[in-house]
Amino acid sequence: MLGDMTFFERLAARIQETDSRVCLGIDPRPEAHPLTHPDRFAGDPAQVAKAAVYYFQAILEATAPLVACAKLQAAFFEVLGIPGLIAMAQLIADLKARGVPVIVDAKRGDIGSTAEAYARAYLGDGVFGADALTVNPYLGGDGLAPFAEQAARAGRGVFVLVRTSNPRAAELQDLELRGGQRLYERVAESVAALAEGCRGGARYAPVGAVVGGTAPEALAALRARLPHVWFLVPGYGAQGGRPEGVAGAFDAEGLGAVVSSSRALTYCSDGADFAERAREAAAEMRRAINRALGGR
Repeated sequence: MLGDMTFFERLAARIQETDSRVCLGIDPRPEAHPLTHPDRFAGDPAQVAKAAVYYFQAILEATAPLVACAKLQAAFFEVLGIPGLIAMAQLIADLKARGVPVIVDAKRGDIGSTAEAYARAYLGDGVFGADALTVNPYLGGDGLAPFAEQAARAGRGVFVLVRTSNPRAAELQDLELRGGQRLYERVAESVAALAEGCRGGARYAPVGAVVGGTAPEALAALRARLPHVWFLVPGYGAQGGRPEGVAGAFDAEGLGAVVSSSRALTYCSDGADFAERAREAAAEMRRAINRALGGR
């Protein structure tokens, strides 16, 4: 039964059901489409947020059968204030109703009771409760533990930032440590230890990693280092990630990762056909990744 499965078990089942490794990125950018543009609503954030919900509901209706999961970027909702937070809660509920696993990309990180509160907020049963959350590792193990513990208790997941997709990620993440190891490799070791500590004999630990698709060599190397860790792979499409580059994120069964794309899937038309164009883009992304996996 799906209700008895962990998040990553549900995600694996969803990939097999849809034959898709696509993670639909939901980043509301009201200025990017005439139907949601603030000028249409005299800048009223409540009306803008409501229009964004309708816009993405139409995209979800069109793309749900073609995607493995969806990722909501919290910042794009927060910038709209209280109406934006209500919009995020509504879309989380809509995704759950459709059976689409939900990742909230909030990159939270803290220690002690504050980390526990973040974990309950995003990995609990409240209005922002998602199936998985992105977290920042740079407060160390005591900053990650509350998230991993909550994920394990609730059957949810966390994705720890390891090697990100932004152009200047190497400034810190590729720093060489004593002994020649890169900083992101040391973070990956910590993620592996944390994952193994809470895997409990299951195939997949509740702890995953964010590894950008714009660094294919690092992606493939980390896949070999982290055999029981799921990857969330951003950077596909607008940031330059390509199908052949992200293929290294997957295991021999074509599982173990989802590839996220936002703008290239959700803002591919200025017209009323935006949902149809989103469906076509999601279908092509699914085909392209599956072709790349078949050619390995």
